[in-house]
Amino acid sequence: MKSGILALCVFAICGSASAAALYSQPDNLPGTGGFFSVGNGNQFFTQRMADDFTIAGGTVTQLRWWGSSQNFQFADLTNIIGFDVMIFGDDGGIPDAGNVIFHSQPATAGLTVTPTGNLSVANAIQYQFDFNIATLNLAGGKYWISVGGLLSNNFGDTFVWNQSSTGNSANSSFFYPNSGWIAFTGANLAFEIIPAPGASALLGLGMLVGARRRR
Repeated sequence: MKSGILALCVFAICGSASAAALYSQPDNLPGTGGFFSVGNGNQFFTQRMADDFTIAGGTVTQLRWWGSSQNFQFADLTNIIGFDVMIFGDDGGIPDAGNVIFHSQPATAGLTVTPTGNLSVANAIQYQFDFNIATLNLAGGKYWISVGGLLSNNFGDTFVWNQSSTGNSANSSFFYPNSGWIAFTGANLAFEIIPAPGASALLGLGMLVGARRRR
């Protein structure tokens, strides 16, 4: 009977671990606006956004964020062909430009893109973006994630990064070509840092086995 209970507990841990995030500022303000965030300096809008997160450490295999098109021309992602995604260390409350821990430019077609069922204040379709990455080991500490849209037409619709009600309301912005990162407060951006599938399950299993041995 005890082994059956143990199996059920392990199943429950495994089932929940795949969805658990190392850090979460979810898209919990549906239908609201966000912030323009571009991926290079050749676009009409020059603002790039970053938000901070603090973790105890872990192995990351997926990044998730939420956002939409500006809807100047298109309510969907017609003009957003990819993203520039970066993770920085912390430099006293702004991203450390000299410590880029992760950098990739995935095509939108290479991401898992899911409509959330919500429209922004500009009546653009809001989406969840899931980006599977090679294993990234992050030590405990404070980091910054930045996501900027890469556009087909640099004077067309730009990417708008959704807001979250979760977080410390501290952001940083960069204005191309060379403003440097500037700290400001007042909003949170919607993203999650997701660990390797089963990582939390292995920790939980170890705890269960340890508890069983002590009996």
